[in-house]
Amino acid sequence: MAESVTAKEVALRAEVSVGTVSRVFNNYSNVSHEIRQRVLRVATDLGYQGPHRQSANTQSSTRLLKIMGFLYACHIDEGPATTDPYWDPIFHGVERECRRSNVQFVYRTVTDIRHNPQRLTELMYEMRLDGALLVGQFDSEAIRAIQASGTPVVQVDNYIPDLANSIDTILADNFQGARLAIDYLIGQGHRHIAFIAGPNGTETPPVYIHATQQRWVSYCMAFIERNWPIDHSLIEKSNLTMEGGYRACLRLLECGADFTALFCVDDITAIGAMKALREAGRDVPGDISVIGFDGIELGELITPALTTIRVNAPDLGAIAFKTLVSRVTNPSLPCVTVQLGVQLVQRASVAAISSSRPPRGL
Repeated sequence: MAESVTAKEVALRAEVSVGTVSRVFNNYSNVSHEIRQRVLRVATDLGYQGPHRQSANTQSSTRLLKIMGFLYACHIDEGPATTDPYWDPIFHGVERECRRSNVQFVYRTVTDIRHNPQRLTELMYEMRLDGALLVGQFDSEAIRAIQASGTPVVQVDNYIPDLANSIDTILADNFQGARLAIDYLIGQGHRHIAFIAGPNGTETPPVYIHATQQRWVSYCMAFIERNWPIDHSLIEKSNLTMEGGYRACLRLLECGADFTALFCVDDITAIGAMKALREAGRDVPGDISVIGFDGIELGELITPALTTIRVNAPDLGAIAFKTLVSRVTNPSLPCVTVQLGVQLVQRASVAAISSSRPPRGL
């Protein structure tokens, strides 16, 4: 058990003094980088949680969230969360709650090391956080490595089935949101609805994103439950960027796919797809209706304004923060998975099927 590991054992394995181990975990500057990394690697291997964390574990009822980490990992290296139109409101929702609660807020992008478990554990030792939010695409190995430091964590907009009972999870209701989108399009008379999805796990290395997978499953279920065929020629994948949406839509058009509506896995992808439609001479929504997902601010500013499924991103961040506070102060509580409801926002990019172009029979 990690609780039984002592600083002396770490010192013996790392071939340093107990005092050096203490200086490493108290973040003193008079330790060389080489020795610091050696001590942290040994601590990671042994499961040593450091004097502060172990003391907190033995007095869990007195623990408080004073320093909170916001650790962000993206499936592609596109910069910090604050430059992403979806993650930025979540970031500010958390930051707002930290200010209200007088909690120190520490931000770190870990996209570059998210597949390096040892480095992730070492980072947690170095940061000496009371708790952390894991925001974005962390896999099970990464989460276990972070948990090995003894730091309480909550994951945001991510779900790992194997860890459902060992980590608190805050999600938007992606499945129901996609259902709202498809039901709305069908209600407008559309039957041939194309879909631009996200990564599907066939990439190298494989990329699995729970939110986009749930939206894909919901799209399929909407057809299956109506006994309608799923036309795979109307499905393309993207990398969740504007350029990815643009190129995915071009592929749909180039293969001659016949569709009257397009559901995109997120708003950024939809905005890229609308550019491709515009360049191809297709009117939105006169020729093709388009609907996105997330409800980012940019979608309201483009022409035509994008119909979307809105995720209340600031509330997602606020609830994640409150869940972390609860986890830090009551570490023995059962882990929870919370899904926030989403909302259909009707704007100008969707229109009912014109009587001059009736839907093809199914």
